[in-house]
Amino acid sequence: MQKLVEEFNKMKTAHQTKMPVSARLLDIQSELGELAKEYLKPTKYGTADFEVSEDFKLEFGDVLYSLLSLAEETEVDAKECLEMVLKKYKARLEKNNKLGSDGNV
Repeated sequence: MQKLVEEFNKMKTAHQTKMPVSARLLDIQSELGELAKEYLKPTKYGTADFEVSEDFKLEFGDVLYSLLSLAEETEVDAKECLEMVLKKYKARLEKNNKLGSDGNV
């Protein structure tokens, strides 16, 4: 997926220069807010059942795109990062059957 984003960004004039990391992080935060809104609106703030909508999928895609763009712009291998964190989670599960670092999740 990261390669797809890299190739797409090369085609777009606006992405010829790297976005500052601080701006990219704010963009990711904004996109996460929009994703949350696509959960909160149809569920009446969590009081109704949730069904994945097209709008939710689009906002999820926006978050994913922004994260993968950050990976490209910072020369971070997203797949390697995912593998690292899965290894960390596996070790936590084996140690105390919890995912969270505080042992509560």
